[in-house]
Amino acid sequence: MSWEGPGFVDHHAHLLRVAVGRADPCGDPADPEGVRAYHRRVSERWSTPMDEPERPVVLDDRLRGGLERALDRAAVAGLVEVTEAGMHDWNYLEALLALRARRPLAVRVRLFVASGIADVDRMQRTGDPWLELVGVKFYADGWLGSRTCAMRQPFADAPDDTGILFLDADTLARRADRFAEAGWTIATHAIGDRAIEVVLDGYERLFGTDCAAAAPRIEHAQVLTPDLVRRMADLGVVACIQPSFAVADARTARAALGAERAEHAYRWDSLLDAGVRVVAGSDFPVAPLEPLVGLQLLCTGETLDGQRTGAPTLSVERALAAMADATAGTVVLSDDPLRVPEDELAAIEVIEARPGG
Repeated sequence: MSWEGPGFVDHHAHLLRVAVGRADPCGDPADPEGVRAYHRRVSERWSTPMDEPERPVVLDDRLRGGLERALDRAAVAGLVEVTEAGMHDWNYLEALLALRARRPLAVRVRLFVASGIADVDRMQRTGDPWLELVGVKFYADGWLGSRTCAMRQPFADAPDDTGILFLDADTLARRADRFAEAGWTIATHAIGDRAIEVVLDGYERLFGTDCAAAAPRIEHAQVLTPDLVRRMADLGVVACIQPSFAVADARTARAALGAERAEHAYRWDSLLDAGVRVVAGSDFPVAPLEPLVGLQLLCTGETLDGQRTGAPTLSVERALAAMADATAGTVVLSDDPLRVPEDELAAIEVIEARPGG
């Protein structure tokens, strides 16, 4: 018997880039040395990965076709809505508008504009539930695997290194001010505890007592501490987490952070317990696009082949609340996720995704 429920929403993906065959300029996560070298080069230019210029995307049928196929793939995976976490070229929007003019898209699309091309005068809301600009994405630090996320204390396995901080609080607040004033959502990549602290400082300076109403986001929020969790809750900052990361990063996190700090990392349950709003996004192609894969990893803390990692977990109910949204549409599955063993969630078949228009 099939099951129908709130549709899966991916709040943080790089689907448009993948659709046209563009690799992440930061490099391959499996090559931490290469990622580290890139982050250091960017930092030395006083830039950030969201501000680096990229080769222009050509607006043609090839682009439109690639995007259409990518959205079809997302729908097959069970998604009803996808948010692009940093659109680096305005031609992506033009191509999507052309597709939308023909018919409804396969999934609803939301776009965060990369800070390097964001232009408050050019950013206009479409008013279309199928395709909308939502805000601007900034980038505060690097990645954990490459030891470039910004840390309060040195890495356990690199005692002279505290990572890379691309933006300080004043710079973030200053750069985001015009966009926040215009009502756009501000989202900032921050993985290390020092970066999270700096972003919270920046948001407090930017929004003051209106922070909760503005609901700015921190993307990833991996290296948490109890004081940072409390501040996120007090300010009303939204955490966008990645369901697969605690499992995928388990070994790296223990090596980089040591046992004491690793105990607090990836603790999405602590965020929820404190009252932080938590939404989920795959970070595709770093992790699988399929939400049921992410759901299983998030709920079991095990790899798909059953290897225990010691990663923190969420209940299926809490995970679904972060990963699905009835206002975005519905999904029809072959089984009820609440009634299937947690280690079999990824095997549930997607029958149909029905975006809400």
